Amino acid sequence: MVFRTIKFSILTATLLICLTASSVWSQARTKLNVIYPAISGINAPLWYATEQNLFPKYGLDVELIYIPTALQVTRVVLTGDSQIAFSGGAPVVNAVLSGADLVFIGGVANVPAFYMMALPEIKSVADLKGKTVGVTRFGSSTDFALRYLVQKNGFNPERDLNILQLGGMPELAAALSKRLIVAAPLSAPTHIRARAAGAQPLLDMAKAGVYFPHTAVITRRAYLKTNRDTALNFFRGYSEGLQRFTQDKTAAKKIIQKYTRDTAEDIIEATYQYAVDYVVRPPYPNREGIVETLKLSQNPEAKKANPDNFLDSSIVKTLEDEGFLRQIGMQK
Repeated sequence: MVFRTIKFSILTATLLICLTASSVWSQARTKLNVIYPAISGINAPLWYATEQNLFPKYGLDVELIYIPTALQVTRVVLTGDSQIAFSGGAPVVNAVLSGADLVFIGGVANVPAFYMMALPEIKSVADLKGKTVGVTRFGSSTDFALRYLVQKNGFNPERDLNILQLGGMPELAAALSKRLIVAAPLSAPTHIRARAAGAQPLLDMAKAGVYFPHTAVITRRAYLKTNRDTALNFFRGYSEGLQRFTQDKTAAKKIIQKYTRDTAEDIIEATYQYAVDYVVRPPYPNREGIVETLKLSQNPEAKKANPDNFLDSSIVKTLEDEGFLRQIGMQK
C-alpha cells in the first residue's frame, strides 16, 4: 500500500512537471494573427510554414486568418487585431498616402501574377474596349492590374470599360462562366477552373515586364518599433517554410489541396508551380513596384511621395546579414 502510494505520488509529480513545462513553453510563445488575402498559390508557402509547425520553432503561435478583401485587410491591421498581414500592395500604398501607419516589410510576389482570362471571342486587349470586366474590389491588386493593362494599350479604364467589383477570385470565375463579364485577372488555381469552364488566357500579366506589389507583407510602423524581434522570428519561420516548400513538393501539394479544397491533380500541380515561379526569395519588399503603384494612384499626394517611405527592408536584411538565409539554403 505504501509502495503504491509512493508510486502514485511520483507519477503525479512527474505529470505535473510535464504539464507545467508544457504550459510555460506555450506561454513563452508570442501570439500572432496573420492575414492572407486569397486562396491562391502565392500564399501557399505561408500555409506550408504554418502546417509544418515552423513558427513555434521561433517562439511564435501563428493563427492564419483569411480575409479576401484587401481594403478590409488594411483596416484589420490598423486596429491591431492582426499584427502582420499578406496584402495586395495598391490598397496599402493608398492607405499610407492618406496617413495610415502601415509599412511594407517583405515581398511575396513582386510582379502582377495574374492571368487575364477572357471569353473565347475576346482575342486581344483591344477587344475589351466598351465591355464589362471584373475585379475583386476597387483599389485591389486585380483592379490595379486591369487598369495598368488597358492604359498600356492606349485606352482609359474609366471611360472605355465597365468595371464591376465582385468579391473574390471564385466570384470572378463564376461571373466569367455565366458571361456576366468578358474578362478578369485571375490567379492560380482559379484561372485553371475558369479555363475548364471555357475561358481562355488572354495574357500572362506576370510577364508584362512591370514590377508591382501583387502580394506583400505589411505591419504597422508602431508595432514594428516595439516588436522587432517578433517580426524577425516571423520571417525566420516564413523564410524557412518558403525554402522547404520548393524542396518538399509532396507535402506542399497536400497542403495546397487542404487550403484550396481541390483534388484535381493538374490544378494542384499548376498551383504549386505557380508559387515556385512567382513567390520571391529572399522575401524583400520591392521598391520598383511601389513606384509603379504611385504612378497609377489617383491620390494627389502620390506625385510627391517618396517610395522609400513606404517600405522597411531591414528585417529581411538582418536575416541575410546574420547568415540565416544562407543557413536555410535560400542563399549561397
